[in-house]
Amino acid sequence: MSREVIYHLEDVSFHYDMGEVALQDIELDIYSGEKVVLLGANGCGKSTLLKVMAGLQIPQKGKIWAFGEKLNEENVSREDFSNWFRSRVSFVFQNSEVQLFNSTVWEEIAFGPLQMNLGENVIRQRVKDVIELLSLQNITDRPPYKLSGGEKKKVALASVLSINPQVVLLDEPTNGLDPRSQRWLINLLYQLNKAGKTLITATHNLDIVEEIADRVLVFSEDHQLVASGTPKEILSNGKLLIDVNLVDEHFHCHIHEGHHRHYHAHD
Repeated sequence: MSREVIYHLEDVSFHYDMGEVALQDIELDIYSGEKVVLLGANGCGKSTLLKVMAGLQIPQKGKIWAFGEKLNEENVSREDFSNWFRSRVSFVFQNSEVQLFNSTVWEEIAFGPLQMNLGENVIRQRVKDVIELLSLQNITDRPPYKLSGGEKKKVALASVLSINPQVVLLDEPTNGLDPRSQRWLINLLYQLNKAGKTLITATHNLDIVEEIADRVLVFSEDHQLVASGTPKEILSNGKLLIDVNLVDEHFHCHIHEGHHRHYHAHD
């Protein structure tokens, strides 16, 4: 049975105003229900690609389709298209604080559904469900700026999940999280994927790749997509990881019980 293609990218390139190249000739398909990791050193273009997929950046060259519709300046600027697209695709920023701006956690979680003009009862039920899913009952009346880093990350995720998107784009989601919060996040991503969500995660944290991906796309420091494969195929390719500056030539890789690899990677 063939899977639905959610994203189709042809020859996509992007550069910032000062001419700084971020993406170079990206050809890519993303399928419904996949767990995809974008892997590469800092500055390779992973975050930019997520923003392109979120409709936040429009590539200067190439074409991108999402759910069969062109993701271009004209469509993104149309309110009907934008509302349709935003109900299907959500973006979780690396820095949660840029995503949180309401006066309480409850209002933060309700904000997305409110923009979708859902009925009051539907909004309340969505907020209640997400609060229970993420165990946020004790902080619903608190202002987001007073929360810990881990709590802010949870609220940022809650504000995305209340929209009930089909695709969740995550930019370095484990950055700044303690081990317990990181484990909680990995488990949540597993649950979301089991529930049918397509997850696309940008990271340079090699230790989590096997748990959050069934396909890994590797980016080089010259902003090109240079490899695609299963987590096992990619993580066992020492030369590739060295070439893209994710590990050094004396990288530490040893297999522990349970076959977990531990790497010392470049941040």
